[in-house]
Amino acid sequence: MTNEYDAIICGGGPAGSSAALSLARHGRSALVLDRARFPRTKLCGGLLTWKSTRLLATHFGLTPDDLIRAGVVNFVSDRFAIHTFSRTLAKGMLPFPFHFADRAGLDALLLDRAAEAGAVIEQATRVTGCDPKTGEVRCADGRRFRGRYVIGADGANSRVRAAIPTVDRERMHRYMAPAIEIALPPEDFPRPVDFPELYVGFLEAGYGWVFPNRDRVVLGICGLRRNKNDFSALFDEFLAFLGVDPGAVTDRKGHLLPYGNYLSNPAFGRTLLAGDAGGFVEPLFGEGIFYALCTGRYAGEAVADGVKTGTDPGPAYAARLGRYVLPELAASDRLRWLLFKGMGLFGPGGLAWFVGALEKPLAEMVHGMRSYRWLKKKEWDFKAGPTAP
Repeated sequence: MTNEYDAIICGGGPAGSSAALSLARHGRSALVLDRARFPRTKLCGGLLTWKSTRLLATHFGLTPDDLIRAGVVNFVSDRFAIHTFSRTLAKGMLPFPFHFADRAGLDALLLDRAAEAGAVIEQATRVTGCDPKTGEVRCADGRRFRGRYVIGADGANSRVRAAIPTVDRERMHRYMAPAIEIALPPEDFPRPVDFPELYVGFLEAGYGWVFPNRDRVVLGICGLRRNKNDFSALFDEFLAFLGVDPGAVTDRKGHLLPYGNYLSNPAFGRTLLAGDAGGFVEPLFGEGIFYALCTGRYAGEAVADGVKTGTDPGPAYAARLGRYVLPELAASDRLRWLLFKGMGLFGPGGLAWFVGALEKPLAEMVHGMRSYRWLKKKEWDFKAGPTAP
């Protein structure tokens, strides 16, 4: 196996697979390194919005029906509800159904698509370091690989990001939100769950969720660690409110979620960051799958074009993010603080009025049909299908 590639992609999740697929389709050599063997367990509610399903269809050639037939999507719901611990704020229909995916199956399927296109996949290979100026990547087994470029798609605790000196580490840490999540058999949850439920008001900057799946109920909390919140105690409070028997909870797990720490310029030297590694998670509801798929595709296409033309892909990647992605994240961040602080000042009634008055356009906003910027119609650049080499 060669040790030199057009691009080395650290991380084989949705961002890494998306980048690898872009590069392979453009005839560029791409190596994906991931510490796990797929399929692997991944903590995530697995919610796919309209924009996620569109991108999966246009980039990977996987329609919602394909995902259902593959057993990856195991629940579909066209309803939603938003609650506090004391009242229901909103409950209604969606303009497009939420699709709930099993992340182990989804991620394995996407990585297989990248491999089928020609990307080289190295599983059970842990990246320990990266030189962002030379493109050298070091692995725990002693091997070293060199890429013309490196794409860091290695999650919230990115090794690639840690090697970039221009990253504001204090800001990255401050807006990294802890999350706790469990999955229960349906019979261990006190009632049937037929549609996604969000719970707000018990965290100053965060939320809880209860998501349906075919064979389990996924529930968790996520938020910024403000006022030295004890997240384990908050999660126990959430479970008690839901009526979950503590004896049924045998395996709670935690992870970090970027929550407002996205990078406006995720490129340095020969490296680009995508997905969670670049903080590209929507800061209001914590949607990450779409932004991983989207930024991974953008990064892969920027590198493919840079290799072809002999130009630096960083500026083109940053410009594309600045046009389509960063405005959504910035506007979502502003809306988050407006809503959370408004609840603190005026109680849940103001939020209930806001959601009730704008129920349909807000639902379209979450799906990506409308922008977080003043609810304008949103145009993405992936509707026409995969780009040709």
